[in-house]
Amino acid sequence: MIGRLGKNCLGIAAVAVMLSACAGTGFGTSQRNTNSLYGNYLAARYAGSLRDMDAAAGYYEQALSEDPGNPVIVERAFLLSVTSGNVSKGLSLANQIIERNPDNRTARLVRTLSALKASDYERAIAEIDAAAPGPFTALVGTLSKSWALAGGGDGDAAYAALNTFRDRPAFDLFRLFHEGLIADYMGDIPRARTAYVKAQEASGGASLRIVQAYGRFLERQGDTELAREIYNNYGRLAPDHPIIEAALVRIAAGHTPARLVGSPADGLAEALYGLSSALAQESGIDISILYVQLALYLRSDLDVGRTLLADLFERGDRREDAISAYGKVRKSSPLYENAQIQIAVDLDQLDRSTEALARLRTLVRQFPDAIEPVTAMGDILRGRKDYAAAVEQYSNAIALSGEPSSRFWTIYYARGMCFERLEQWPRAEEDLQLALELSDGHPLVLNYLGYSWIEQNANLTAAMAMIRKAVELRPNDGYVVDSLGWAHFQLGAYEEAVRHLELAVQLQPDDPTINDHLGDALWRVGRRIEARFQWRHALELNPEPDQIEPIKVKLEDGLVDAGKPDVTAGI
Repeated sequence: MIGRLGKNCLGIAAVAVMLSACAGTGFGTSQRNTNSLYGNYLAARYAGSLRDMDAAAGYYEQALSEDPGNPVIVERAFLLSVTSGNVSKGLSLANQIIERNPDNRTARLVRTLSALKASDYERAIAEIDAAAPGPFTALVGTLSKSWALAGGGDGDAAYAALNTFRDRPAFDLFRLFHEGLIADYMGDIPRARTAYVKAQEASGGASLRIVQAYGRFLERQGDTELAREIYNNYGRLAPDHPIIEAALVRIAAGHTPARLVGSPADGLAEALYGLSSALAQESGIDISILYVQLALYLRSDLDVGRTLLADLFERGDRREDAISAYGKVRKSSPLYENAQIQIAVDLDQLDRSTEALARLRTLVRQFPDAIEPVTAMGDILRGRKDYAAAVEQYSNAIALSGEPSSRFWTIYYARGMCFERLEQWPRAEEDLQLALELSDGHPLVLNYLGYSWIEQNANLTAAMAMIRKAVELRPNDGYVVDSLGWAHFQLGAYEEAVRHLELAVQLQPDDPTINDHLGDALWRVGRRIEARFQWRHALELNPEPDQIEPIKVKLEDGLVDAGKPDVTAGI
């Protein structure tokens, strides 16, 4: 696997690499490895295992400077360059790979993209035809060829290439959608309409990009009522989606949109974005990043691609990279406001809440009527346990929202939680009951209000019914099941408490509070060795600072207060 690097030197080099890697993988910093070929290679592998692609690419570049012709390093550097978004660098490495391996699919793909971007459609087709058979040629290669043929003006050949998918049901939606896009691009209005309708039906109206393409097509044909209808239908699946809201505003203003795809390069970017999005649903994060980076190479203004890339980075816990990706969403994009909010969320996750709040305040000044940035400030403050400041922001959001609406039940729910933490129970109860009504009995509200009533020793029958209903609706939510178990504990039904809390721990084994609760219940039923085990485990799970001392006391002395009688009979 390591080619000319040689096996004997790796063990020695690994020690130095791992020592330096412990200090961080920041390429170009004082922690960077020495000029050792082996050290840079191993540092690159280590950085890659941490998904620090920029650092890994940098280390591979250093290794290549030591051994320029090493095929293993060239291929790894190529993939990391492309995955980190440096497709131009990847292109030069692709040329080296093809010199040794002429039918390498990924290298041929990058060269195909380069040709399409330059409108050199004959070269693009030649690159596709030279690639080895496989999944690439079955989907991406065929879509690339179709768009290259369309770019060359041969629509019949482009449709014929797409028709090779007819015996592949998994690819049928790609075939229909891109037939519509190609026909739209080439001005074949009847064919575009037919293909868009079929794609819309095949997707069940749930594909944002198909809805956008078809809706824009209808707007340009003057059929704005049908366009409005398909936008509204999607809006019922994804309420308040900014792209759909922008489309409805555009129709109301009488503006005519451009095609979703304006060139063959845009068309292939759409294909790569669609493939990346589909793979992301199946947890294929690394390959999804590769495809969306290629899409962005072809079309830098593909803001849905920027947000998908940022989301993939977040899933891989690469918050800084996510911030960078969100930061490239254009100010003119309907997705800009959401991208800025997500930047704030990621900054908060990095313990940079001051920066996060400052960014949100700037956003509020830019969009003074927008509710989401204000709500996001409340969420960050609530997460930082500044409940009074959070209440202020939630109240501002409620004032902007107007009359109570089901769209905004979460704001009342969040403010109700803050009031409860501030021990302002009447105000908390009012907000939680309104949230319950507006949300049509959402399990989170059922759980929180029901448990709070039990803590207040009020409405016990209704409270237990609400918590049971929450568990019925979310049986695999460890936190909700914990509430039912802890409610039984609070009411003295310890055997029932143990039963539910054991299940809660199975569902959420890494939560210190749930493990602590189970320890308490086990103690009450006389299983004291197991109780102490659960308390020790809770301490190992990094509980909140105010939980640590009470758990230590229980480990030392047990639960010294008298148990409560079972008052749940008939509840």
